[in-house]
Amino acid sequence: MNLPQGMTAIITGASTGIGRGLALSLTKIYKAKLVLTARSREDLETLAQEVKRLGGEAVVLAADIAGEGVTESLVNLAVKNFGKLNMVVNNAGMGISGSFAKLSEEDWRRIFEVNFFSALTLTQHALPHLRAEEVAKLVNISSVAGKVSIPGSVSYCSTKFALTALSEGLAAELAPDNIDVLTVCPGWVRTEFFQKNDLPNTRNPTEIARRNDLKGFLMKNVLSISTEECVKEIIEALEKGGSRELILTLPGKVAERLQGTAPGVMRFLARQIRPEYK
Repeated sequence: MNLPQGMTAIITGASTGIGRGLALSLTKIYKAKLVLTARSREDLETLAQEVKRLGGEAVVLAADIAGEGVTESLVNLAVKNFGKLNMVVNNAGMGISGSFAKLSEEDWRRIFEVNFFSALTLTQHALPHLRAEEVAKLVNISSVAGKVSIPGSVSYCSTKFALTALSEGLAAELAPDNIDVLTVCPGWVRTEFFQKNDLPNTRNPTEIARRNDLKGFLMKNVLSISTEECVKEIIEALEKGGSRELILTLPGKVAERLQGTAPGVMRFLARQIRPEYK
């Protein structure tokens, strides 16, 4: 079923990239009432003003998504301010550069808290309110890295594998409650993610796409998608209804299919990747 006008949503990681794009699109289409969270209060306040100019409503919570009580507070804000909750978008995420040998146990716990456990606890707190609505959606922004694990990104991939498993399991488990679960697995999306997490520019699709050479042309037109393209695909999937998995970008689709049909080939290709940071 289509989302209603005036629908209410919580969006994590809302200040930039996919989260910000979804906030604006949901407002343009549904005049959404949004609870927005990220670490930057200034960016959130700017986004909230844009939402209001587009005819929506927004409240913000500037916080570390992995902080104690933050996910529960987000649900309470939605219910207190808007009286209902139609959708949760688990978009907040981070990356830590380094090989397996370099990362500490603290690094692993931190990335799992942000990328996986924040989505888990927010979903737990939101679920009773989602069940109460005629139309409810859960959107988990995973990654092709949640389908194929590669050297130099094992910690990030592990969190996204866990999020994908949670999302796909919930899609089946929540079907009797008429809650649609959308599992989004993008490949390269030209967002601020790499810059915000101090990851190498040699793997940053935004930086590569700016180059005036063949590699830049391929990255911009074939290998990656813009934030706007990603958001458009997500909105279209939401409007189609039903629980589904959305694999984005051509390389992402190829990698996911190889992993499923020829895992040996995918393992061979993964072994060719040499991390620039060890």
